[in-house]
Amino acid sequence: MIISEHSMTKTVLLRGAAAVSLLAVASTGFAQTTTLPSQVDEIVITADRRPEQLKQVAASVSVVSAAEIHDTPAQGLDDILRLVPGMTLDMIGPDVGHPTAYNEGMRGLPTTETRMLVLMDGVPVNDPFFGYIQWNRVPLDNIAQVEVVRGGGSPLWGNAAMGGVVNVITAAPTSSQFDADVAGGSYGTYRASAYGAYRVSDKFALGLNTAVSGTDGYQTTPPSWTSYGTTTLRSPLYVPTSFRAQNLSLRGDFTPTSDLTGSVVVDYHNNDQVLSTSIGDDHQTTWTYSGDIKKTFAGGGSLTATAFHDDSNFVTNNPHLLSFTTQYNSNVHRTPVDDTGGSLVWSQDLSGIVRNYTLGVDAHYVDGHDYADYYLSSGQLAVPTIVGGGKQLFVGGFAQARIVPVDPLEIVASLRYQLYRSFDGVDTFPPAVGAIPASNTYSTDPRVNVRYALTQHWALRGAYYQSFRAPTLDQLYRTYADTTAGIYEGSPSLRPETLQGGEVGLDYTAPGFRGQLTVYDTTVTNLITQRTLTATESPTALGVVCGYDPATYTYLTCTRNINAASAVARGIELEAEWRLGHGVSAGVAYTYADSHYTGDPQDPTAVGERLEGVPMHNISGRVSYEAPAGWRVETDLRYVSASYGDAHPNDGLIQNAHFVVDASASCPVTHSLQAYVQIQNLLNRQYIGNNGGGVPILGTPFEVMGGFKLALR
Repeated sequence: MIISEHSMTKTVLLRGAAAVSLLAVASTGFAQTTTLPSQVDEIVITADRRPEQLKQVAASVSVVSAAEIHDTPAQGLDDILRLVPGMTLDMIGPDVGHPTAYNEGMRGLPTTETRMLVLMDGVPVNDPFFGYIQWNRVPLDNIAQVEVVRGGGSPLWGNAAMGGVVNVITAAPTSSQFDADVAGGSYGTYRASAYGAYRVSDKFALGLNTAVSGTDGYQTTPPSWTSYGTTTLRSPLYVPTSFRAQNLSLRGDFTPTSDLTGSVVVDYHNNDQVLSTSIGDDHQTTWTYSGDIKKTFAGGGSLTATAFHDDSNFVTNNPHLLSFTTQYNSNVHRTPVDDTGGSLVWSQDLSGIVRNYTLGVDAHYVDGHDYADYYLSSGQLAVPTIVGGGKQLFVGGFAQARIVPVDPLEIVASLRYQLYRSFDGVDTFPPAVGAIPASNTYSTDPRVNVRYALTQHWALRGAYYQSFRAPTLDQLYRTYADTTAGIYEGSPSLRPETLQGGEVGLDYTAPGFRGQLTVYDTTVTNLITQRTLTATESPTALGVVCGYDPATYTYLTCTRNINAASAVARGIELEAEWRLGHGVSAGVAYTYADSHYTGDPQDPTAVGERLEGVPMHNISGRVSYEAPAGWRVETDLRYVSASYGDAHPNDGLIQNAHFVVDASASCPVTHSLQAYVQIQNLLNRQYIGNNGGGVPILGTPFEVMGGFKLALR
C-alpha cells in the first residue's frame, strides 16, 4: 500500500502533539505529589565519549541500571532492551534462532541486517563477519548499567552505528565481594553463575565472572509449517531447539598513581545449539582480549588509549529434508575470524564558552573467511570446498566540542572523517569470480546536538546527523546456497549504506521522575537489498533450481546483493520513569515507527511498503513494588504490532502482533540469600516472532524459572 509523504508527516506530527500532552500531564501530576530524591544522576559515557550526567545529555538516551536488571523477569539482555523505546529486536529469545537470524535495528531501520552498534565496555559485540548480535555473550549478572543512545552514532563511533549505540558497562571490582546465582525451570532450562571480586590493594583489584546456561528448548516450528510432501503437517524431524552456553571473564583494574588508571579483560564465550532438526548443529567459540589506560593531566586534560582483539570460530550444519521423515546435512560452514581494533582519545575541559573538546583516532581491522562444504544426499562432496571472505579496514579521526554560549543553551558538535577499505576478497562459489579488486570509500559524517533548558525541569533539544554502515564480509564475498531456500550471492561492488536526518525532543526531569519525548525523521540511501537472478545467471552446480519447487511446496529465491533502495524511517518515542514512593516504581515506553521504502528500481512494487521487521507500534510498561520486609514483585507488559519478513505482505512472512505479560518475584531467605521466580509469557500467547523466509520461529511460550541468589560483602 502506497501512502503519501504529506499524509504520513501529518500523522507523525499529530501523534507527537498527543505525546507532548501526555508527557506534560504525567509530569505535572507527578511533580505535585512526590518529593523523592532524584534518579537521573547516572553517568553516561557513550553519548559523547566522556562522562556526563544523564539529565544533562543533549541526546535521546535511556539507561538500564543494575538494579533493574537484577529484578527483571528477562532471561537475556535482548529481553530487557525490548522494553526500551526505539529498539527493533527479534521477538524470540536469545537461544532459539540461528545466530545469523539475529539482525536487530533501532529507529525503524529494517532488520534484514543489524544496523546498530552494540559495545561491551567499548568493545564491539557485533559479529565481525556477519554483523549479527550474539546476546548470550553478555551475562546479566555482571552488568553495571546499559546505555542506549538513539540516532546516528557514526560521527563518534564509526561503522554500524546507523540507528544508534548500545553500550554495556560491566561491573568493576571496586571491593571484595562474592555473588552466586543458580536457577532451573521449564523445558529443562538452567543457569548458574558466580562473580567474585578481590581488592588486592588500593592500586589493584581482580574480578572473575563465570556462567553456564542451557535449555532443552521448546518446539519453535509452527505445527502447520509447510514440510516436504505436505502443506498441513510439521515434519517429525523438527525438534525443540536446545542450547548450551559457557562464559568466563577475568578482569584486572589498576591505579598505580592517582592520575593513571587502567584495566585488562579476557572474555571467553562458547555455545552449542541444535536448531530445528536433530542434525542442525551450530557451535561458536570467541576469545576477546581488551584493555584501556587513562592518563589525567593538570588543567583538565586526559588521554585514553583502548585496544581489543577477538578470535572467533563459527561452525554451522544446515540440514535438508529428503522426504517427510528423512534428512541429511546438505552444507557445513566454518567461519574463523580475527577482529582487532583500538583508539586514542584526548579530552580537554575548559572554562570559557567552549567547555570541552575531544580529539580522537580509531582503527578496526577484520580478517575472516567462510569455508563451505556442500554434500550430496549420498554424503559425497558436491563440489570442492567453497571459500568466501576477505579483509576490511576502518580508519577514522573525529573531533567534538561542547559549547555553552549562554547558560541555558548547550551545543555539542562532532565530525568524523572515515576511510573504509575492503581488500583480498575471494569468492570461489561456481562459477568463481576470480581476483576481486580492492575498494576504498571515504566518508565525512557530522552530528550537532542542541539543548536549551527552559526551566529547572523542562528542556528542549534537537539534533542533525549523518551516519553509515559498511557492507559486511558476508554481504561482499560470501555466496550461500541451499536446496530448501535458494541462492544468495554476495557482491564485492557494494557501497556503504548512508543515513541522514534529525530529531527534536522534549525532556522533563524532577525528583523521582524522568520523561523524554522524541520525534525523528531520517532518510536512508544506498540501502542494500537484492536483485533476482535471471535464468542464465542462476548457478546450477549444486542442483538448486530457482523458482517454485513442487516437491517441497516452497519457492526458491535466487538473488544477488545490490545497493538499490532508498527509504524513510521516522516516528515518535516516548519514555517515562517514576519513583512513586512507598516502594512503588513504574515505567512506560511507546514507539511509533513510520518506516517504508521510497525507491527501489529493482523492485518498484516495494515502494510505499513497510521496511522488513519494523512494527508500527511498540508499547511496554513496567510496575514494581518492594516491601519494607525486602520482598519484591514486578510485572512487565509489552504489545507489539504486526510486521513482515519482507517488503511484500502478500508473501505471508508475517511476524504476528502480540501482547505479552512477564512477571517476577523475590524474597529474602537470610541477610545474604534471596529466593526468586521469573515467569515469561504469563498468558501463554502463541505468535510467530521471526519469519525471514526460512522456517518461521515461534516466540517464547509460558516459561517459569526459579532459583536463589547469594550476595556476600
